Amino acid sequence: MPLMIYRLLRDAVEKYGRPVTTEELIEHTRSVIPMCADHVAHHLPLLKKYNLVQSHIDREKKAIFWEPTKPYKSEVELAKQYPELMLDSLYYHMVSEQILGRPIPLHYVIEILYEISGGSEQRPTLFYIKKVIQKAKEKRPELFDQMLKDIEGGVPPAESKALSEIKQVIREVRQEIGT
Repeated sequence: MPLMIYRLLRDAVEKYGRPVTTEELIEHTRSVIPMCADHVAHHLPLLKKYNLVQSHIDREKKAIFWEPTKPYKSEVELAKQYPELMLDSLYYHMVSEQILGRPIPLHYVIEILYEISGGSEQRPTLFYIKKVIQKAKEKRPELFDQMLKDIEGGVPPAESKALSEIKQVIREVRQEIGT
């Protein structure tokens, strides 16, 4: 999950327009993908060890503020540069492998994981994630082909009609196999 936390930190800093506290990042993460919120505090020091994030303590506010080290890197760049972080990011790794066999943009992964988890704070097993994606791909393989074209074409997840339809298929698969 370190790569997901890195991406979520980038997004939170962009949203707030400044470095964010640990608590603000946890809340931002909870609003985007609840199942990852409890991992924020654990992964920030690891990202700092790799010099991917910076922190400073504000004694007056009694908070630690975090921001990604510039220049920002994409999660695909980070996965290639730090394969051990990719492997530590089991959910990112599982979804990427099941969909394309290589790292894909994290915003796509987050959207898919959100649907698979049903927006719950409880993390599904890797086996369950794999099963849901495989069944969704069996039902509508053409959607995954189109989503790959969208990814390669730089289409943002919010504009990918294929991703939107895949999310609906995932909801159907979840109902069929249960959670």
